[in-house]
Amino acid sequence: MDNKNSMEKTQKQKITERIVILCIAVFVICLLIFFLRNIFFPFIKLEAKRDFEGAKQLLLDNGVIGFLTVSLIEALQMVVIFIPAEFIQLTSGMSYPWWLAMILCDLGVILGSSMIYFLVNVFRFNGDIFNKKDKIKKYEHITKTRNTMIFMYILFIMPIIPFGAICYYGSSKKIPYHKYLLTCATGVIPSISTSILMGSAIKKFIADALPIWALILIIIFAAAVLFVLLAFVLKKFFFKNEEGYTPFLIGIAEKLILKIISLKIRYRVIGAEPVREMTGPFVYLAEHHSALDVAALYRIDTDKDMAGVINEYIFRTPVLGKIMRKSGHISKKLFYPDVMCLKGIMRAIKRGRPVAIMPEARLSTDGGPSYIDSNIAGLCKKLNVPVVLVEIRNNYFIAPKWRKKIFRGVCEVEVKRIISPDELKETETEELADIIRENLSYNEFSRSISSFGSHKKAEGLHNILYMCPHCKTLYSNTSKGNTLSCTHCGKQYTVGRDYRFTDSDIPTIFDYYAKIKNIEKETLHSISLDVPVDVKIFKDQVKEVRKEKGVFHLDSEKVYFRSDISDLYFEYAIGHLEGIAYSVNEEFELYYKDELYYFYPPEGQRQVCTRVALLYEMLRGELQNAKE
Repeated sequence: MDNKNSMEKTQKQKITERIVILCIAVFVICLLIFFLRNIFFPFIKLEAKRDFEGAKQLLLDNGVIGFLTVSLIEALQMVVIFIPAEFIQLTSGMSYPWWLAMILCDLGVILGSSMIYFLVNVFRFNGDIFNKKDKIKKYEHITKTRNTMIFMYILFIMPIIPFGAICYYGSSKKIPYHKYLLTCATGVIPSISTSILMGSAIKKFIADALPIWALILIIIFAAAVLFVLLAFVLKKFFFKNEEGYTPFLIGIAEKLILKIISLKIRYRVIGAEPVREMTGPFVYLAEHHSALDVAALYRIDTDKDMAGVINEYIFRTPVLGKIMRKSGHISKKLFYPDVMCLKGIMRAIKRGRPVAIMPEARLSTDGGPSYIDSNIAGLCKKLNVPVVLVEIRNNYFIAPKWRKKIFRGVCEVEVKRIISPDELKETETEELADIIRENLSYNEFSRSISSFGSHKKAEGLHNILYMCPHCKTLYSNTSKGNTLSCTHCGKQYTVGRDYRFTDSDIPTIFDYYAKIKNIEKETLHSISLDVPVDVKIFKDQVKEVRKEKGVFHLDSEKVYFRSDISDLYFEYAIGHLEGIAYSVNEEFELYYKDELYYFYPPEGQRQVCTRVALLYEMLRGELQNAKE
């Protein structure tokens, strides 16, 4: 009963906080409108006309009102931390002498930080509704200092945490008000100075009629130099590297990669609020239609330090691999027992990090769902933390497995269901597996698709649609622009704006791939496929890559590799491997004795990579169905 009353009290407190913050936000917006209408826009017009006397008179006419507006907006945006402070700092730098703008903004910080101190210590606000506590706690854990004031100074000079969130944090630490206020008033000076000087530079460029591109280049260069210098100092003197936690510089590099991805993709996140309110570790489960799915999961809550389970091979790449490793992401050997991956997941959960898992363990070839093993349900029960089931839509069309280029588009990320630890305990493993499969069975072609205007939507498609269903000829397809063509019978399929084939008996890529499966099924048990391959062999902790050359064989009972240049030979019975992973038109891969084998067919014959993976998947599927 006490726990229930506590939860109700917490919920009421959050509602009260939201109402208060909403009222303050409305007030801030009204002040912004007032400031822009009566001061900023007229000032810019006068400066553009080089009417300096008029601009000076405008400031004199607004006098105290202009001063108060700057300080009040700066103060109130700190309380409502999602309103960016840089805007008012830039505009004040454009409107007033830099020293006056500095004084006005810093007075606003003093007022705002005092308001936050009052809200936290009198009304018991905690700022949880802004979801910044997890990020601050992460940096608090890896900082070398345990002094709250020094840590606040570090946060203030980092271009990551809003001023208001830092003040909510400082207020909750019970440091004396005068020390807290001194820290806030002085800690913001470097950041405010940068914004005000940028505003003054913009005013100078407007006044002197210099080209805007020159201003942009100068700002980018100055910001880059300042950022690198700041990052080096913070890493060198203030932050420690600890296994499993993202180091400062690596965290910045990771965010930069996500920002670059966001230049191409806009994200629409649905149902994220319950996840953002979670304070402990949990597991994301999502279908896997694109290599960018982990980036999409990150959008649900950008403040949580998520660890993704990622293909081991990516960890071998020089730059991205180092970022993944240092960020605490978890390496996984695809379709192979991997105890180290399991230990990595449990270690991340123990440290309070969310873990992202794609239980299909492969990128979708056709935009539809892939097989999900029941083992994922057993793992979730073992971890005993909330499981968040997520549906990611449109990523298949933006960046599919079969195309290297990323198209612009809108990716929808929806939290479909959250399974609590209590529900995990009460649900049988197979029933839980069915729940997971039901929620992660999304087919990209099951609904109307956003319009994609590119003229190259079909390019690369022939590498997965390796057979013409009209004449049943292997490897006869080619693709160019929006058209897939068979060189043997001349049949053509044109991809429309909605990624459906126009004027065709086969409506979608998914249906085309299903036709190929049906044709392959007719001769599945008599299949005997020999593929000449060059081989690269990767071993854990060894940089040197061994090379082989030989034949990869697949039939209805086994797969094997026989070398032409050594006595190397190994085989697997169908079903002993969970699957054969592949990269479209490049290679297919599997593990043998903990070593990763990459098989490269001859140039011009690499459509067979898709076929090898599909035939093995179909043979293994039939074997499993027979056992059931």
